[in-house]
Amino acid sequence: KTHEEPTFECLEDLTDSLHGMLRRQNVASFEFISKQYDHEVQGGSVIKPLQGRGRVNGDATIIKPKLDSNRAVIISQGINPSYSEIDTYDMTACAIDTAIRNAVATGADLEHLALLDNFCWCSSTEPERLGQLKRACQACYDYSTEFGTPFVSGKDSMFNDFKGFDELENPLKISVLPTLLVSTIGVMKDARKAVSIDPKFEGDLVYVLGFTHNELGGSEYFAMKGEQERGKKYIGNSAPRVDAELNSGMYRAFSKVAEEGLVASAISVHRGGLATALAKSAIAGQLGMDVELEKVPSYCTREDFTLYSESQGRLIVTVNLENRERFETAMGQNIVAMVGRVRGDSQFRITQKGKNVVDTTIDRMTESYKSTFKDY
Repeated sequence: KTHEEPTFECLEDLTDSLHGMLRRQNVASFEFISKQYDHEVQGGSVIKPLQGRGRVNGDATIIKPKLDSNRAVIISQGINPSYSEIDTYDMTACAIDTAIRNAVATGADLEHLALLDNFCWCSSTEPERLGQLKRACQACYDYSTEFGTPFVSGKDSMFNDFKGFDELENPLKISVLPTLLVSTIGVMKDARKAVSIDPKFEGDLVYVLGFTHNELGGSEYFAMKGEQERGKKYIGNSAPRVDAELNSGMYRAFSKVAEEGLVASAISVHRGGLATALAKSAIAGQLGMDVELEKVPSYCTREDFTLYSESQGRLIVTVNLENRERFETAMGQNIVAMVGRVRGDSQFRITQKGKNVVDTTIDRMTESYKSTFKDY
């Protein structure tokens, strides 16, 4: 499908846009849900649903089924229904890549990872919807084989449509977006080497792994800008594409450096892009950051697109200064860039050639992140 391509200007100060993104329902804290169920059965949780001093919702959890063993099970998910408004093939590829990346960020090994599919679809008896379903299934095959991560189970829920009447008694049909939730399950050899999303120490180096492309089609940023400017979201056309060969090489290298203990924290970049991932990481650790945007490996020509593109295959990692050489050497020819440092105070700044693009504090970001569902 082809949609209108947004043409809004890039603001010089993107601080308010970051706070707006942190308040988005698809990005904001859902701590109220995480606190409603027992994730401490037999005390086996290693990486919990809420992480760091700032209690940020993580992208994966780790449990030890046998308390007398250090082996653990990693579970994560990936879901991007808005990309279906452009192409269900890319939507599915991104869900698979996101689920895998979320697990890898905690220390999962790509060689011991399997997938589960959960289709939530609309009327598959309609030619267009069946065509969308076929493209999604093709992507499941293509990317599970390329990543070497087999689908071991799954389920489907078809015909998620409402048929009725509007306030004028005209016939009305409302359908969910074609949606695929992909879950991963993996085995970790040593749970003591699990990686959480929160930076730990002042002075640690901040890295961005992977390229940022001009891929904002179906993004949270386009949706927010459209709602602000015209009362309904922008969609765009450049949905993120997945390069399984490139990404799997980086994931394998990262798994090794995590196992060697060279990583202090790691967070997957997905919904909301680089800026929201950096913010959530800082909130989790309750430590500020200085980030130089010009050092981010990016093909984008605008600061806001670099900050909010939802390109796949990216991680944000913090590394102790003493481990810098070993970490960079071990990552080899993969796309790795040192973009900043962890601060000891609450200041959070993103600059472009010395000019502030985002200038805020941990307290302000925490308030924005937790405000949307604070009364639930």
